[in-house]
Amino acid sequence: MADTDLDFDILETLALRDGGFIHLQRHVTRMQDAARHFGRPCTDAVLEQALQQLRQAHASGHWRVRLALDAAGRIQTQAAPLPPSATPVRLALADRPIANAVAHGDWVRFKTSRRAHYDSLQPTDASVFDTVLHNEDGEITEGTRGNIAVLLAGRWVTPPLSSGLLPGVGRAVALDEGRVVEHPVRLDDLPRVQGWAFVNSLRGWLPAVLR
Repeated sequence: MADTDLDFDILETLALRDGGFIHLQRHVTRMQDAARHFGRPCTDAVLEQALQQLRQAHASGHWRVRLALDAAGRIQTQAAPLPPSATPVRLALADRPIANAVAHGDWVRFKTSRRAHYDSLQPTDASVFDTVLHNEDGEITEGTRGNIAVLLAGRWVTPPLSSGLLPGVGRAVALDEGRVVEHPVRLDDLPRVQGWAFVNSLRGWLPAVLR
């Protein structure tokens, strides 16, 4: 990887509730997998030191925690209060597709600070919680901030990774629990969708509506 390609951080965003991290090992594993892919250090000792400092500084309450791993293996942390979300949250369909080259590339497959492809499609209406993205093949992929699940023909499904989306931690938990199964969701399927959900590790499973 060229030096000019190193100007990004590998990110993890997770919930800290009363001093305990939610789905911590899944987040650690995902960050370490991304670090190996991009060829940067991510030691257990550095991770644990950052996590312990967060635990001590935010021993009570609900917090949104952001971990950012730079090219040298240093971790920067941020924590902000995490208020509950009023449900159902409102979703809106993106007005243009994500290019397939982007949807199937590293900046979607891994969670990093290179987010221009997401930022350009984030909602501009304050009443909309997130945007539902789709690729050039007419397949629903994910949201700009989390994964998507839909109720089709009486079962909950979430788009497969082959459609081009981040392998979210909340999504993985829902799959492991049998709450959803992987199945392609096409734009043509939308008239038949019986229910929507926004899914991520930070907020869990949020009932949703598509406006």
